[in-house]
Amino acid sequence: MITTRKSFFFAVVLLSCLVLATEYFLDPNNEYIYATLEGFEAVYDEGDQSLSVINETMNIFLNIIKLTEPVEGLELEMLTEEIQKNLEASGFRILSIDERDFQGYRATTYETFAVQDNTPVRVEFLIFEVPNRGFYMILSAAPDESYDDLRMLISSAKQMIMFME
Repeated sequence: MITTRKSFFFAVVLLSCLVLATEYFLDPNNEYIYATLEGFEAVYDEGDQSLSVINETMNIFLNIIKLTEPVEGLELEMLTEEIQKNLEASGFRILSIDERDFQGYRATTYETFAVQDNTPVRVEFLIFEVPNRGFYMILSAAPDESYDDLRMLISSAKQMIMFME
């Protein structure tokens, strides 16, 4: 009996901590609500309708952007092939390509390496399709030397900035 009460109490405390560590952001068009982790600053750009999420302390940058509205005949594979060509042409070195599920949506991830202003940077491009909404991309970037240490935090932040309809 005591174990059940302790388990219930622990679950309530854990859920409360998670809720308190989350901030919500409504875009100006009232189309989506975004959730971001505590410590990340959210900035919405009305021009390209993208949300940038930044943690200056850890030098992490994430951005979610809508690439295109739903287009009949446009497949995720076609879009990612074009993105891959553009990445290679822009000087990004592709370290890995991963096709997987992202929050229930088919997704392709490109893990890349680039040098920006003489600083080695690891950049991940996650492209996915939301049925009846279109194609989206989440870009995440961090300094190369700390990227592996921050991988779990970046993964959590990507999960959180996913829009909630």
